[in-house]
Amino acid sequence: AEKMTALLGQQVIVENKGGGNTIIGMDAVVKSKPDGHTLLLGTTTLATNAALGLKQPFEPLKDFQMISTIADIPDMIAINNDIPAKTYTQFVEWVGKQKEKVRFSCSGIGNQPHLWGELFKTRNKLNMEVVGYKGSADALRDTMGGHVQAVCDVVLPTGVHVKAGRLTGIVVASAERSPICPDVPTVGELGMKDLESAVFYGVAGPAGIPRPVVERLNQLCLEVIKDPAVKAKFAELGFFTTGSTPEAYLEKLKFETERWTKVVRDNNIKVEG
Repeated sequence: AEKMTALLGQQVIVENKGGGNTIIGMDAVVKSKPDGHTLLLGTTTLATNAALGLKQPFEPLKDFQMISTIADIPDMIAINNDIPAKTYTQFVEWVGKQKEKVRFSCSGIGNQPHLWGELFKTRNKLNMEVVGYKGSADALRDTMGGHVQAVCDVVLPTGVHVKAGRLTGIVVASAERSPICPDVPTVGELGMKDLESAVFYGVAGPAGIPRPVVERLNQLCLEVIKDPAVKAKFAELGFFTTGSTPEAYLEKLKFETERWTKVVRDNNIKVEG
């Protein structure tokens, strides 16, 4: 917003509208005038809310005009240091030897890192079950304390605890290693490129924005995220900047919606809402 303000020469105001698993904020944008002056910083919930079957007063793939993806923060898995495993392979072997289910924590049932954890579990045929918490801090605390054996969350703050030696990182779900925890291998390096996954952010507006306005906003978004200072700030927070055409963003949302819908169905995941 700060960079876009400078490029536009007019103030870009950030209005936080939390609640309803982001549905309240999204609904406000859907109902706004489609002139390009009211935008959404959308996240993965554009896909996962639909996958979970949550009631929404709009259809994300039809009622939004996608502008551009902005940044991804990849998922990762870290394990308690007392587990006799220090690598992905050793962890998979260790889980296979346990008589009872190994527990992994997440920052919320039904959120994207949880769904990816279920996908990872299925892909590797692991006898694991999730323990949901209300936030990353509690999930990380109980994993470090040994109450659960592993945690599935995004690289920040998880990677910070890995780098500090409080947890052992076994895999990051990005195409390249994260600077937050550079010693942890990627899914691609471990032969699971199809498991690349991240909580992703992008800019969208209500359907019906004139095409010239969409193209102008897309140009602004791409210019912002190419700025070295912006890229550096995102990197500090664990994000990889992305950027895309409106059409590519829509295709990404379609793919993610289908992907997580299958995970929800296959694992019988239910959340309130």
